[in-house]
Amino acid sequence: MRLLRLLALTLIPLLPAMSLPLHAAEWSPRPLAEIAVYPEFRAPATVVAREEARIAAELSARILAMPARVGAAVARGAELVRLDDAGFRIELERARAQIALIDSRIRLARAQLEQSRALAARGFISADGLRIRETELGVLQSERDAARSAQASAELAVARTVIRAPYAGVVRERLAAVGDVAAPGTPLLVLAATADAEVHARVPQGQIDGLQAAAAWTLVVDEAEHALQVRRISPVVDAAGQARDVVLQGEGVLMPGLAGELRWRSTVPHLPPAYVQRRDGSLGAWVVRDGAPVFVPLPQAQAGRPVAVDWPLQTAVVDEGRFALALRPAAGAQAGAAAAGEGAAARDDAPAADAAPAAGGAQ
Repeated sequence: MRLLRLLALTLIPLLPAMSLPLHAAEWSPRPLAEIAVYPEFRAPATVVAREEARIAAELSARILAMPARVGAAVARGAELVRLDDAGFRIELERARAQIALIDSRIRLARAQLEQSRALAARGFISADGLRIRETELGVLQSERDAARSAQASAELAVARTVIRAPYAGVVRERLAAVGDVAAPGTPLLVLAATADAEVHARVPQGQIDGLQAAAAWTLVVDEAEHALQVRRISPVVDAAGQARDVVLQGEGVLMPGLAGELRWRSTVPHLPPAYVQRRDGSLGAWVVRDGAPVFVPLPQAQAGRPVAVDWPLQTAVVDEGRFALALRPAAGAQAGAAAAGEGAAARDDAPAADAAPAAGGAQ
């Protein structure tokens, strides 16, 4: 017990020295601009064709030819599928013949109307008889309009027997073959546009603000980098993955189907993990204020990861000696240790003082 008392009495005078702040020579600061890092974020991305259509027939006919093969690049307006148009051409000829017949009847009706008007002027035909001739001519003209509509419909059907590419692209898949009977709405092939391909990426909701504030966006595919521009960001958040769809577009030619990584760099300064320390159960960093080191808690900090800070770039951050600062006990802990030491010493002195009278009485 006497040894413990001597040890406590020896350490008590040292506690005030331990509570004193370290001298400036024992630590050195560096501006945040020199140590800040700007981490790079990544998200999986895929190049998607801006247009991808399942080309289908609009009428029922047998397929005579499909000159476009899988993987073939086709220009806009190129022939993709040719259907049997024999039946539709017959309908077209019938419509043309019907128009010719009605035109002949119209010519006859006009001649009869002119004759009736001449006779009516002489009083040989009544007004009702003249109106009948005029009505017959009007009916024939309406029939001719209907026949012309039938002819236009037949011409459209003949034109639809040749299916052409609506845009320049590549045939990705053939769903039919020569000899098959195509039905209206039945897909025959898949055509993907090659121009203006888009890059689709799913970015976590917490990184959207950083993505929008970034200065540059890059698609990396097999170590090849392609500059991108953000076109639109979906306002809907996926409930399962808490991510949003981001659509970007490259400046060069990107082939649909490519997969890679979307990369962007934060514009907000981050404190490196080596400067983040734990003190009194909180993560933070040491900065210099009024010439003395002060521990600033960072609630958003995570151990081993850079933490974003909103400090000015000229903020002085303790560099050398920061680990020694972290070892300093808090003021409350120092006071508690001193009180505990004094209490132990008092307890050791009390038995000793009581033992002396007892020994005297024994003598």
